[in-house]
Amino acid sequence: MDTNFDRMIVRTDDMGVLISSMGNTYRMILTGEETAGRFSIMEAFVNPGEGGGSHIHHHEDESFLITEGEVIFYEGERRVVANVGTFIMCPPGVKRAFRNESDDIAKMMIFYTPPGIENMIKLDGKSVTEHLIVPYSSTSNKQYKACSQLSKKFGIEDLTIPFPDIKLDLEDSD
Repeated sequence: MDTNFDRMIVRTDDMGVLISSMGNTYRMILTGEETAGRFSIMEAFVNPGEGGGSHIHHHEDESFLITEGEVIFYEGERRVVANVGTFIMCPPGVKRAFRNESDDIAKMMIFYTPPGIENMIKLDGKSVTEHLIVPYSSTSNKQYKACSQLSKKFGIEDLTIPFPDIKLDLEDSD
C-alpha cells in the first residue's frame, strides 16, 4: 500500500477493502496509514434496521455524510433525520447513535480525525467481496461481548446492548 502523502490520492468506488462487522459493511477508502496519521475515511452500507448503538468516542471526531437513503441519528433525546447530503459531526465525548429505520440500504461516508477506528473494524469484522446483509440480530452474545471489549481498547464507550428497538417522536428542532 502506498503511504506517500505528498501527492493526490484517488479512490474509485470499486477500490478499498470491504469488511462486514456487526450488521453493516464498511469499505475502507483511506486509512490512517495512507494519510500519514491525519484522518481516515470509510463508506458504510447500513442495512435496514441496523446502525450503531449508543456510544461515545473519547479520542476522535466522527463525521458522517449521507450519500444514499436515510439514517436517523440520536444524541440523547435529540433525533435527527439525515437524508442525502446531510453532514453530521460528533466531537469526542458526545453520546451518539444511528440507525437506518427505512426499508432500503443507506450509504454514508464516515470520517475519523485522528484515524484508528478503521483498525478496530478490521479486527472485529471479516473481509468480504461484496456488501452483505447480515442482521445485527444474528450476532451472538459472544461476538457482541468481544466487539464491546475491543471498542474499549480503541477509546469507545459502549452504552447499549444492542441498539434499542425504539423510535422517538421528537424531530430535530434546529
